[in-house]
Amino acid sequence: MTIESFDVEKAKQAEQAKQVEEDPFVALAAQEEASERDRSDAGAENSSLEEGFSLKLTPRAVARLRALKEEEQDAQLTLRVRIYSGGCSGYRSDFSLDKSCGANDLEVCQDGVKVLIDKLSARTLGASELDFVNDIIGEGFTLRIAKAHSACGCGVSFGL
Repeated sequence: MTIESFDVEKAKQAEQAKQVEEDPFVALAAQEEASERDRSDAGAENSSLEEGFSLKLTPRAVARLRALKEEEQDAQLTLRVRIYSGGCSGYRSDFSLDKSCGANDLEVCQDGVKVLIDKLSARTLGASELDFVNDIIGEGFTLRIAKAHSACGCGVSFGL
């Protein structure tokens, strides 16, 4: 390794360390990347990425997903769940409709409906429940996350 390449690598590591300090989700991504490298170095299977993850859909969530598929007249329509850094408590969830499953996605199938979630978000969630609420504040999908230790007052973000 030349001195130049060593300096570039050292600067890269310093930048990553700074990002980890500023954003807890980047820290989780870095930890996931390191764990995946360790597993591949040891010859382990990638199925261990799902370890500790489970997502249960409530009957209301299943019913709403079925209704969305009917409204859109698209049997391939799925709900995508994504967790990202943000909000006043640290993390936020995002829900969108999708048709494609990527290589880094997990599929959760229950009662004839499918939910997609990327592996990093799955590790963040751990054991969770997906529900659909329709109340005076509004309607939408929501997550109950077992390992969340805090939430903001409006319920939009959560802390781990």
